[in-house]
Amino acid sequence: MVPPSRLASRSKSQQGQSLVELAVTLPFLLLAALALLQFSLYVHAENVVTTACAEGAIVASAENGTLGEGVATARSLVGAGLGREVNDLAVQGASGGRTVALEARGTMPLLLLGPLVQLPLHARSVMIKES
Repeated sequence: MVPPSRLASRSKSQQGQSLVELAVTLPFLLLAALALLQFSLYVHAENVVTTACAEGAIVASAENGTLGEGVATARSLVGAGLGREVNDLAVQGASGGRTVALEARGTMPLLLLGPLVQLPLHARSVMIKES
């Protein structure tokens, strides 16, 4: 049987070991959580830009729609979905023959590194004009 004084010293040393393990693993857990959050924000931004281009192309390809209305719709949807999160997002439209194409390009900053590292955003949508 172990004397009570040795049990007390063992539990104190194990508490210290737990603190060291926490200090070593906590930065990795926080980094993993931030990476997951950044990935989620990027996928959301890509989906918003893709949907905005598709909706803008639908408006532009409607029977009485114009290319300017389609581009304005896409810009409005990107602004509503992302706000100021996206830098320099350019939405352009082109009409040729029976098709209408809208394309959006821009960048999105990383959470921690901000303007130092930018993630690219790109979407393109082509629709056939209604007659």
